Amino acid sequence: MKHLFSSFLTLVMLLALSAPAYADVMWEPNGNYFYDTHRDQCEYENRGYYANGREGFITLWDAPNGGTVRAQFQNGEQMWVYYIYRDRWALTAYWTDGEETSGWVPLADLSLVYDFISFEEEYADQIRPYNGEFADYAGDAAEVNFYSYPGSKGISMTWETGGSWHVLDNLTGTAENDSYISQIFVDENGLTWGYVSYMYGRLNAWFCLDEPDGTDFPVREVSTAELIPARTPVLPVKGYTPYILVAAVAAVTGGLLFFFYGKRRKTTK
Repeated sequence: MKHLFSSFLTLVMLLALSAPAYADVMWEPNGNYFYDTHRDQCEYENRGYYANGREGFITLWDAPNGGTVRAQFQNGEQMWVYYIYRDRWALTAYWTDGEETSGWVPLADLSLVYDFISFEEEYADQIRPYNGEFADYAGDAAEVNFYSYPGSKGISMTWETGGSWHVLDNLTGTAENDSYISQIFVDENGLTWGYVSYMYGRLNAWFCLDEPDGTDFPVREVSTAELIPARTPVLPVKGYTPYILVAAVAAVTGGLLFFFYGKRRKTTK
């Protein structure tokens, strides 16, 4: 039973790291003192970013302007930002052997990953409310492939249509329940896409109404951040402070022990 619970916990952690956009519960860091004491000043973000530091890498700190390094990543590494503090600092998290570590990085050292929000902002004038466009679907797709936005690279999630999930009924709508589709977009090739924000959990993704199980759509050209060439991370000068303090304490302690021990030996003689 203990092993089963451990495996389940590890799975939950991996899902939280790899697909945080689908979580229904707002994640909060475990044991991050700065967040705990400034929670009301942190804005929930929950979006992907690329590491893009000026030196070719980024450093995650224990707090904004903190002195303890939590981790470092080369430029191009994709991070997931959960919270932003005063529009200047981003809180991200990573897991090692099931152990969570969260860290703060200057927002200026990150570049936003183009996502469903970026798409909605760019094509707002071409997106319209859903009006039953998928209600008459009579196909037999074995699965529905969802994408971050119409024409994005790679599938975000796949839902099989068989079993008791009634995926197609939720998308076409029934006499008892409306469709989960909320918005429609017709792309440059005449394909119609439907946006679903929620279905068995947070989804925030698009699927093609003309080919729900499609996997080979033209890739959309989107604006992407220009990344500074990656470099092997170097520990910042102030990152050595904790080690210097520990060494200083050890040296002082050793000196005091030597002094008092030596004095005691002289007294004994």
